[in-house]
Amino acid sequence: MLAFLDAQPRLEYVLAMAKNAVLKRVAESGMRRARQLSKRSGKAEHIYGEVRYAARKWPCQRHVIIKAEVVRAADKDPKNNPRFVITNMKQSQQWIYEHVYCQRGDIENRLKKLHNLEIDRTSCTSFWANQFQIDGCSEVS
Repeated sequence: MLAFLDAQPRLEYVLAMAKNAVLKRVAESGMRRARQLSKRSGKAEHIYGEVRYAARKWPCQRHVIIKAEVVRAADKDPKNNPRFVITNMKQSQQWIYEHVYCQRGDIENRLKKLHNLEIDRTSCTSFWANQFQIDGCSEVS
C-alpha cells in the first residue's frame, strides 16, 4: 500500500503504524520526557518527535511521526502510550497528528455510533424500504 501511495503525485497521506521494538527504542527519550512532565503536572502529557525509518521490507526510508504519551486515569498508574504514524506531509508533527490523524479517528468514532443504530443495514433493494426496515425486508410500495 505504501508503494502505491508514494507513486501517486501530489497525494498526501497519514497512516497508523504498529509499534515494534526498533520504534519503541527510538521513542524512549521522548517517553522519558513525557513521564517527567506527567509526574510534575499530575496529568497526561505527550511529546512529538520524528524519525526517518525503513522497515525490512520497505525499499526506502519514510517519515514516521512519534507521539510519546503518558496517559493518566483516576486510581490507576500512569501508562506509557507511544504512537507512530507514517506520512509524507511537511507540516509540523503535532499539526499532522492532531489535525489530520486524530480527525480521522473522530470520523471513525462517529461512524461506529451509526453502526450501533443499525444504519449500515441496507438489505432491501429499494431506498424507501431500507428507510422503514425493522426486521427483515418488508417492501414498501
